[in-house]
Amino acid sequence: MSLFVYMILMSMFKVVSLICLCIFPFSAFSCDLTVRFEKYGLQAQNDPELGWHGLDVDFAKALLDKAGCTYRFVSAPWGRALKMLEDGELDLVLSVSDSPERREFAYFIGPQRMETIVFAQHRNASVTLRELNDLFHLRKPVAIQQGAFYGLPFSDALNRMSDPEPQFLFVADNKLKISLLQNQRISGFLEEKFNLIYQIENNPDFVDVEVHPFIVNREPVYYAFSKASLSQGDLKRLEAAYQSLQQSGELNGILKKYKLN
Repeated sequence: MSLFVYMILMSMFKVVSLICLCIFPFSAFSCDLTVRFEKYGLQAQNDPELGWHGLDVDFAKALLDKAGCTYRFVSAPWGRALKMLEDGELDLVLSVSDSPERREFAYFIGPQRMETIVFAQHRNASVTLRELNDLFHLRKPVAIQQGAFYGLPFSDALNRMSDPEPQFLFVADNKLKISLLQNQRISGFLEEKFNLIYQIENNPDFVDVEVHPFIVNREPVYYAFSKASLSQGDLKRLEAAYQSLQQSGELNGILKKYKLN
């Protein structure tokens, strides 16, 4: 083969490669990710007929399908899930607040959506909340999720307490929070607003629960990927997929589906 013919063939190969990358920007690659969900509220439900479904499930599928990744879903409570993400046992956790501590072990892509944290109280108990400081002086404790982030003002105030346990109960799962409230052993608990409304409308265990009008925190949440398990190539591909979803309006379409935009 002459040098001239070789150069022509190589040029044609490069052109074809570029065309393929433009048409199939993500499908030429493959990644296999483990994604955490917990059966709770509007974010994620699991049943034999539909499998995993819900707001965060839709967000995960949209991003990973766009990036050309395969994936499997596992169930884990919030606190343990963040530790698994840090150790690389999970690749992705959804609806995670960005914080300096979490940036030590996670890459953040997003924002995914806005999160509003409110106070859930028993309908037979009147709780006065006008400012964040009032949460720290209620007659009964407040239940908070282990590993959860309720905004920097709340975290700073909590960290200033020499012993927060008399005023705050750290719980591992959502079932314990509602059990404590049903038995009126706590003043209330902190929760994502739309999840709380979903539970009140659909879960008999929440028949006595009310949403307090005070907003504890409102800020964006993100896709969080494990630094221990994700390659830089996968990260760039997922970031590109996110940008594509944003530009196409697909992420906003998910919010519209759940009436959250």
